[in-house]
Amino acid sequence: MSSVTVIFKKDKKKFNGESPLFIRLTKNRSSAFISLDIWLKEDLWDEKNKRVKVKFPNSGRANSHIAALLSKAQSKMLELSDPTIPISDIKKALTIKKTDSFLDYFQEYLGGLDSTEYYNTRRKSVSMLKKLKLYLKGRTLTFGGLSVDFLKGYVKYLQKLGNSNNTIHSNLKVFKMLCNKAVKEGVIELQNNPFTRFEFKWENVEKIFLTEEEVLAIQKVELKADSVMNVHKDLFVFASFTGGIRVSDLLTLRWEDFDGVNISLFVLKTKSHLSIKVPNIALKILNKYRMENPTTGYIFPILDEELNTSAQDVLKRQISAKTALINKNLKIIAGKANIVKRVSVHTSRHTFGTLALKKGMNIAHVSKLMAHSNIATTMAYAKIVNKDLDDAMEVFN
Repeated sequence: MSSVTVIFKKDKKKFNGESPLFIRLTKNRSSAFISLDIWLKEDLWDEKNKRVKVKFPNSGRANSHIAALLSKAQSKMLELSDPTIPISDIKKALTIKKTDSFLDYFQEYLGGLDSTEYYNTRRKSVSMLKKLKLYLKGRTLTFGGLSVDFLKGYVKYLQKLGNSNNTIHSNLKVFKMLCNKAVKEGVIELQNNPFTRFEFKWENVEKIFLTEEEVLAIQKVELKADSVMNVHKDLFVFASFTGGIRVSDLLTLRWEDFDGVNISLFVLKTKSHLSIKVPNIALKILNKYRMENPTTGYIFPILDEELNTSAQDVLKRQISAKTALINKNLKIIAGKANIVKRVSVHTSRHTFGTLALKKGMNIAHVSKLMAHSNIATTMAYAKIVNKDLDDAMEVFN
């Protein structure tokens, strides 16, 4: 049973004798209240007809406001009549702050992103908003101003900055998401969404991976044994042969996650558990660190042991900083190994995917080991392997 009505809340009376008007939403014996932003004394309220009396200043405008919001609330209650939808969601849908400013709407979106769970998303989005504001040079940007012509001009600006095609696409993808969200929330009409008429395509970039010989060349690079760079080298080689584990999971691997044969980990990105049998070449790396370090703590001594890992935003911030340093060092190491490819820690992931398939591993197993949410993602590595086979057949030509 659901209902919508206007109530005069006498219990919230101010010192001057005025009380507020609210719309009360009731559904499944739960209630929620939406303020009408109208305060008046009891003798100016017509309880029977749910209207302010003529004596109230601007009574006509006030009654029109009440009627409009009451009608909107009734429509929304019918629209969201599904019993599984809580009353709080209906209230939220009715109280979305209307704004014509795209910048304000963007900022509100950022404010709603949990800094812990969506740390990377929020960090990247903050950077995108900052970039947009630099382009605007202090000017405002309304939804109306976010036109197809504006987007074309912004693309040219980003290209002049040297942003890659896919970096630009990522920026526009966030803009598109915000416009779609604004349409859904009734902030703008569908016909005013510029992305119904504007498209900027993602450019498929060839995945950089190393051959097994190149990984072994990196492993042979001589570095100071107790140096941070040497740890980064070992981390890369280990990941290249052990499931292509993501850097966020590599850095948080602890000795208690290793039983002597398998690495058991909780994949941060997919929120899933995974067990990977460690191959011999990677076991040698683990045995080296087990001799050097105690059997507790992080396997690869990169993150600060005293770090409060329960504070996820702090953890993710340090992972981001450490990853940047790892990538910087891997470029130096790759140079020492005479490898001209652009190498980063993520290259180890692409390397494992291609090596596993070349060695005959079932693609479904590769997908599972790499913790892909969809086997279609793994198919990209199959295409690389197939291309190599096609190239090999050229010997007959």
